[in-house]
Amino acid sequence: MKKPVMLLLTAALCLGLTGCADSQPPERAADGSGWGEGWVTVGGVIGVDAPSGMDPRENNEALAANGMYYATWSMGEAEPYTNEDGEEAELYDAQIYLLLGRYRSAKDAENTLAQWMDMASLNYAIESTAEETHSGVGFTVITYAFESEANPYARGASAFGVYENCAVSVELTCREDFDADPSQLLARFLDHCHYAAP
Repeated sequence: MKKPVMLLLTAALCLGLTGCADSQPPERAADGSGWGEGWVTVGGVIGVDAPSGMDPRENNEALAANGMYYATWSMGEAEPYTNEDGEEAELYDAQIYLLLGRYRSAKDAENTLAQWMDMASLNYAIESTAEETHSGVGFTVITYAFESEANPYARGASAFGVYENCAVSVELTCREDFDADPSQLLARFLDHCHYAAP
């Protein structure tokens, strides 16, 4: 179930990221809110107070020395799932992946984001593209379907944006019978992301 985000992680590592491993959360977010207790913090740059029903699953900073951070959330109850390679995992109604790459400059972040978007266009059957702003950050948002029958998720929405010198990708994927609009759920999630003050 990690194929979409793993695709981006692999690409990011191939680009030779450089950054610092300092991921201590700040005292306040750029929007003036206090950095909330219980928020999931990603790279000390994004604090997420996820909406009800979006449960944190993983917050991985193992790649922090390379400037890469990611976290995941899920919706619905877990069901056991075995993929075509015989690997076992838990399958949810929907999953959310947040990937953050910290770079030397905003230009480097923009270049990486363009490559992530190119990769998405090659791997997803894109249905729509829109420009949106959430929590003061501009995003390109795409909705799409998965063409591979091997993927247990059928559709999704992704947002690509730059904050300061960081590239940010947030992806929400869901099962075919999940009765909700992925782009609306993604927008709700993005509205609950708070960014560290520059």
